[in-house]
Amino acid sequence: MVSMCPSKGEKDLWEVLDESATELIKEVPDIVGEDEGVSKEWGFWYVFPSEEDSDAALVAVKKGADYEGNDLRLQVSPNRAMLRWESFEGQQKQAKIMKKRAQGSNGEFSVGDVVQVGLHWVDQTKVDGKNLTAVVVEVLDGGNLRCACKNGVLKNTYAPHTVSMLPGPSNNRALCGLESAFEEWQGLPKITEREAARVVSAVGGQGFNVVCHCNGTCDSKRCSCKKAGVLCNSKCHAGNLKCLNCSDD
Repeated sequence: MVSMCPSKGEKDLWEVLDESATELIKEVPDIVGEDEGVSKEWGFWYVFPSEEDSDAALVAVKKGADYEGNDLRLQVSPNRAMLRWESFEGQQKQAKIMKKRAQGSNGEFSVGDVVQVGLHWVDQTKVDGKNLTAVVVEVLDGGNLRCACKNGVLKNTYAPHTVSMLPGPSNNRALCGLESAFEEWQGLPKITEREAARVVSAVGGQGFNVVCHCNGTCDSKRCSCKKAGVLCNSKCHAGNLKCLNCSDD
């Protein structure tokens, strides 16, 4: 979109200005004729731009500059650059919707609910679950949740959108073995997610754990694994066929 106005210097010339009406693009002669010329066709082919037209033109120019910048950076065709830009805008819009939906979960949790707390990959083993089952014992002023497991209260607090509630009948503290933790959580020690996962792990949890180097049956507390209440594993004593403290597999 451009603006046109009579030239200040020449009577029969019109100035063509840019979309901001500040920069002269060129001068157009007013062709003298019965039905020709800017002055004769004013109101039909030529009109003064409205404020809405000016705003729309400025937006279009900005988008054009963005597309041109993308072309230079990506060295792609204008059509592909425009498609990529529209895809980026669509992703940003979808991200805002997802963020709003996640934030909308605030207030859905209450004390006593059984939830699943996601474990970071560094706290997981390859054979155990990826979540901790815990019970909400406190809802803090900021909306974060304090949760407890069977063996302690988790040190971290959690935003509502970072945990998931167990659905339907499975959301039962007694069924999940968390009734005692819920009632006595103030007397429980504070533990990390890794420590909580280690208690329910079938292989002793992530990290450096207890190993033994027994040559016998590993069925007494002289075996460090038996004493710690964990099964012997492949790190303990490869080739010891006498061990009784191992899985049948």
